Amino acid sequence: MIAFNASAQDNNIPPESKAKKKDRVRLDRGPAIYITTSTGINNNTGMVGFNFELPVNERVTIDAGPGFGTWHYKVYAGAKYYLKAAQRGFAFGAGFTYAKGEHRMRHLETSIYGNTTESIYRQNPRTNVLFAAYKYWTLGKQYNRLYAQFGWSVPLSGGDKITQISGPRMSDNSIRSRGSTAPGGPILAIGVSFGVH
Repeated sequence: MIAFNASAQDNNIPPESKAKKKDRVRLDRGPAIYITTSTGINNNTGMVGFNFELPVNERVTIDAGPGFGTWHYKVYAGAKYYLKAAQRGFAFGAGFTYAKGEHRMRHLETSIYGNTTESIYRQNPRTNVLFAAYKYWTLGKQYNRLYAQFGWSVPLSGGDKITQISGPRMSDNSIRSRGSTAPGGPILAIGVSFGVH
């Protein structure tokens, strides 16, 4: 009789209430994976890119992805630690980026003689380590998120950022100007991630 009564009470719970209870449990756990698109200055995956973020548990994730930026193709791999469960609120992360650079760039540059001539140079590959803080907000459906990222990207690559291939020697100002777009420095980025259960 007791078992029958418990079963009958369970059947009387409205389907909507069951769904809400189930959704709350799933939100606590988080989705199986996030697919993220983002942009910004020194963004993990460049000016335009995407990455996949895989929860290891409710607070730790690993992520990686490709993109494109001022230093041509860029790839990223890293990890994050969230202060709240279900990958929300504030998070702290670290990772590595590799920007391929462009093999052959052609621009009008000021030479060491003061005149403007065509110069051809190469953007050398750059490897960086980054440290960042993130703030996540729930966006629309329970698995989707909007976020902002702040941090610093530290170059690990030595040597020149660019190598001139041909043309009169570029002035120091021209070299600094062309090298200033290499990855490294402050990180300011925004993005949207879509959770897939």
